[in-house]
Amino acid sequence: MKIRSKKFDKFLRHDILFIMLAYCLNIVRNLLYMKHVFSILALLIMIIFTSGCTAKYICRDSDLTVKELESRMSAALDPDKRFASAERFIQRFDVKVAKGLLEPPEEQMIEVKFARPGNFKISTSDDKGLQYAYIFNDAGGYMADYRKKTVTPLKKQFLQHLRTMREIADPVMELSKVFAHIDIKRCTAENKEFYLLSCRKEPKDNPLNLYISARDYRLRSLSGKIKIGSSVLDYSSTVVNYALNEGLMVADLTRSNTDGIKTESKLVYFKLNPYFSPDEFKIPVF
Repeated sequence: MKIRSKKFDKFLRHDILFIMLAYCLNIVRNLLYMKHVFSILALLIMIIFTSGCTAKYICRDSDLTVKELESRMSAALDPDKRFASAERFIQRFDVKVAKGLLEPPEEQMIEVKFARPGNFKISTSDDKGLQYAYIFNDAGGYMADYRKKTVTPLKKQFLQHLRTMREIADPVMELSKVFAHIDIKRCTAENKEFYLLSCRKEPKDNPLNLYISARDYRLRSLSGKIKIGSSVLDYSSTVVNYALNEGLMVADLTRSNTDGIKTESKLVYFKLNPYFSPDEFKIPVF
């Protein structure tokens, strides 16, 4: 039997919302980029999106509008509109969290299920079975702890973050319809051209930054910060590899660093329009 380390528990607590956002931005909104989505402990998490690309770069006015860039990204990643027209999807991925140079990484299996118009479920499991599930449906948002057999309604602020995740995860949603304020620049770093999108829901928010290749219009990186109580954690994530899956170019392997906690996510299963049980998004009764 595996025993989770404190480092892994810290990762589970601190990374969930950014992971959700990153992977949703990846596969969902035809940005199909990156990330993992994981287990959660009932912790009130507040996200502050902020800039944070470590590479030095020079930016200028963009030659494309946000709408034009979204269109090119969609054409490159979902040319047949299969994802945009999907009613449901399921994806599973293996998440490894580095522990140390001489220790093997700890692993989790994460499953994400989505069904329009707005049902969303993220569950995590280990070698002992199902652990947690975040469930968002018409009645609200909940966290189910399958080990303790408890269901906890999500706090209002956390629920709003999850609602944003759901909006981004909607196959017909666009970034410009999720974020009211998006600043776009064309930048150069290490002889590579990319578009930098700084996204805010409110003008006072610090931006969530997306780095999109000017060559193939794929999302390559995401950066920001997570605030938990009085602590602010640096976060960055990068797509290592894309692969063709169900006719879509999806992020096959991604790596992230959250305040020194390094993770790697490998997509192991993805399917459009799978069958879901009518009870799939209902709150479990223990």
